[in-house]
Parts: sequence; C-alpha cells; structure tokens
Amino acid sequence: MTDNIFRTLVALYDPLPLSDRLFVRTRLLLSNLYQLESYVPKEGRILDIGCGHGLLSNLLAITSPQRQVLGIDIDAKKIAAAQGTVGDRGNIQFQVGDAAVLPGTSFHAVTIADVMYLIPPDIQRAILTSIACALEPNGVLIWKTQSHRPQWKYTITYAQEWLMTKLGPTKGAGIFFMDCEESIQAIRNAGLDPTVVPMPSRRPYSDILFLGCKSNKNSLSQNES
Repeated sequence: MTDNIFRTLVALYDPLPLSDRLFVRTRLLLSNLYQLESYVPKEGRILDIGCGHGLLSNLLAITSPQRQVLGIDIDAKKIAAAQGTVGDRGNIQFQVGDAAVLPGTSFHAVTIADVMYLIPPDIQRAILTSIACALEPNGVLIWKTQSHRPQWKYTITYAQEWLMTKLGPTKGAGIFFMDCEESIQAIRNAGLDPTVVPMPSRRPYSDILFLGCKSNKNSLSQNES
C-alpha cells in the first residue's frame, strides 16, 4: 500500500472519535488488506460483508473509482461510523445488513475479511452458498481468514480474537476457525472453484486468503437446478 493511499484512507476517519480512529489505524497496520484488494476486480459491483468501520470498503473504493462498493455490517454503530467517511463520493455506500441475508442484487465480487470465524460453521457454509448465488458469472469471492498453521501463529491469533470477543468491540457467537481443507470444501460445495492464496507476513497472525470463482458452467448448473 502506498503512503498516499494510506494517508487518504486514514484521513477519512479524522472526524470520528479517537477510539474509532485508533481502532482503524491498528486494523490497517495489522491486516494485509492491500493483498486482498489486489484480487478484487477493478470495476463492477462489490459487496463487502462484515465491513465494520468500512476500512476495506473504503480501500476498494479509493483504489479504483470504477468499483461500486457496498459495505454491510450487523452493527449499526459501526455502520454509522462508516457512513461518516463517505462524504461526496458516489462509488461507496454502507448499510446495516446481516451476512445471512444478502442484498437482493448481483455482484461482480464479494469480500469478507476476518469475520466468518465469529459464525458457527454450518452458518458459514450457508453464507458461502448465498454468496455464490449472489455472484455474477465469472464473479469471485475473496475471503480472508486464518489458517491453523503454523500452530504458533494460530495460537496467537486465537488468543487475540478471544480477548477481542470477551473484552473488546468484536461481537460473535464464539470463535469458529475452519481449517484449510474444511474451508476449501465449503467453497466447493457452495458451487465455486476454490483457490488458496498464502499471505506470508512477519506479523504473528496465520492469515490466509481463499478465492472462489463462479464459472459460467457453475452458473448454468445453478440455473438448471
């Protein structure tokens, strides 16, 4: 991520309370969102599920004005903070929404970053199926989560997220990281073609990226069923 993009992104949150600004800066420094952004189509309708304060949504909108970005989150307070960053930009909007009930339109890409682990696995699988239905032919799911390997990084990740759910701003039903094979199979069962993208980093987190491509063949199969 270039310094200009970093400064532009952070500046969007200047009017917000100090706690929100600190949270956003910390997340931006600790998450490889720039790598995730590189796999998102440069134009078209993009849905960012579980957008929180809108950091990834804003990154997508800033780096390509041809993207029409919609960020949804179940937390109305976070959505209100995200809406405060929009200004007069026309290629981004935020709304309160549940990952289990997606907007009634189609998208060229769906992103979901560091959110699914808060949802039980059976509901995660149902969400992936809904995402597959919402994608345009040749659309793509970009899903950032955590791998169980290496073990020491996973242990640190799990401990941090446990603290965040118990003491911090993160809300969820628990912690439910599916392992790599489970995630791949869930994407495949949803009707998408999975690809695993490693996210090597010096950070003490076991980040991993899953892509799920919706081919024309898969689209025809769903229409016939």
